[in-house]
Amino acid sequence: MRLGARGVGRGGGPEARARIWMPLDVDRVAELPWAARQVVQARPERVLDVAGPKLLPCWLAEHIPARVLATDLWDEEIARWQTLLRAVDPTGQRFARLTLETADATALPYPDGGFDSAVSVSVIEHIRGNGDTTAMGELARVLRPGGTLVLTFPYGAEPADVTVEHDIYGQSYEGTPLFFQRRYARDTLANRLLVGGAFEIVERAYWNKHAVQSAQARLHRITPARWELGRALGPLLSVIGSRALTPGSPDHPGNDGVLGLVLRRSEVRGSRS
Repeated sequence: MRLGARGVGRGGGPEARARIWMPLDVDRVAELPWAARQVVQARPERVLDVAGPKLLPCWLAEHIPARVLATDLWDEEIARWQTLLRAVDPTGQRFARLTLETADATALPYPDGGFDSAVSVSVIEHIRGNGDTTAMGELARVLRPGGTLVLTFPYGAEPADVTVEHDIYGQSYEGTPLFFQRRYARDTLANRLLVGGAFEIVERAYWNKHAVQSAQARLHRITPARWELGRALGPLLSVIGSRALTPGSPDHPGNDGVLGLVLRRSEVRGSRS
């Protein structure tokens, strides 16, 4: 919200207004602070953020002595954040260690072993087809042996693919439901994200979303499911998230939740995810 407030009136563009009205989505209330702590504890010199919420790399670039490279698949997203950061940091001092650029997670344009840490908050589940497995291979490649990868994604007792009936992520809805995201379970986590032995699990965190599901179900009794009501709730989403997301056990997940993983890159250079 501070970023938005500083950017409004100084040429910060639509992203400045968005930071004020909708500072955090529900899941991000738990995901972003947790992911930030994991990166800080790793004490990296070079950090790669893959297509996650740009608030996290902004915070990291300000608070740890590391070079932070934040990517996104969409040029428009990078341009919006560049406009906002130029407005709030016209001298380039506050975010001097941060670089924003377009990159595809399934074909990262970076050298082998170029980063000490990588983080990707609520991204991997949105990559269609086998792109999630490919992206994990790319993350294994660009991380140095012993480097740390921090991931969060939907997780539950049973796997599922979630579709939507509206335009999403560059796809136009034309009557056929479009893939939105994947919910992983124990077997799909192993077979899609951890295949190949490139990573070992160092730490896990899990948050239940039962209260969020109940609230969504009540809303959708009176409104079409395709309506994105969260955008209308704005700042209330942060309050909902702080109350609705509850810590749980990743060994006994509910029907729907969020899993956080801290992974260590194998010391064997040839192993791939």
